[in-house]
Amino acid sequence: MLMHPAEYRVMFEIEDGYWWYRGLRDLLKVLLRRYAPVGKILDVGCGTGANLQLLQTYGHAIGIDISPEAIHFCRARGIPNDRALVASATELAFADELFDLIVSFDVICNIPDDVNAFREIARALKPGGRFIVQLPAYQWLWSMHDVAVGHQRRYSADEVRDKLERAGLATDRILHTNAMLLPFVAIERLRRRRRLERGNVIESDLQMDLPRWVNAILSALYRAEIFLAARVDLPLGLSVIAIAKKR
Repeated sequence: MLMHPAEYRVMFEIEDGYWWYRGLRDLLKVLLRRYAPVGKILDVGCGTGANLQLLQTYGHAIGIDISPEAIHFCRARGIPNDRALVASATELAFADELFDLIVSFDVICNIPDDVNAFREIARALKPGGRFIVQLPAYQWLWSMHDVAVGHQRRYSADEVRDKLERAGLATDRILHTNAMLLPFVAIERLRRRRRLERGNVIESDLQMDLPRWVNAILSALYRAEIFLAARVDLPLGLSVIAIAKKR
């Protein structure tokens, strides 16, 4: 399922400074230092391109997204035509065993046949290559945010591990992020779920008008948690992250 088209504009406008995206890039840097060699990199579901820009400093990075709107914003960000392509995660137009690293953040959850997407990723990875994937956690947190951004489902850690294994990927590590915000977000999403059931306007959690002081506090909390997550596998949080290796 595609993200609502208006959400790409919101993402592009806020992605450089919004606490969630900044924290995600900080976490990605931590994981890359620990797990990923320099080489050929694929960003599956690159969105509007901020993560793809970061990945290009680590190797030859290519991004794909099924949405032409997303790739349009990648172009606006200055990413070359041959580095950001319209393509599907379930039919990767790349040779077998091509990439040293593949990453995907909150994208596989939008695909009805997610195991097939994992299999395609495994096919395109070199033996011993790494796959870093982030997915939304806990189906009971389902809200209008998930509908707005095109999610098909949310995940448990065990479900992620099982699906990766079925695709031929051995899980090295599974952790969670945004643990500190989990109780507050849970309350808010359960409240907003009632609005969704009543047929209210569908909207994501992303806010273009988030006050700067709120953004600064959330950024500080996320950075502190990332420092902890680099050393400890947090058992709960809003997102589940897996680091896997091709057998």
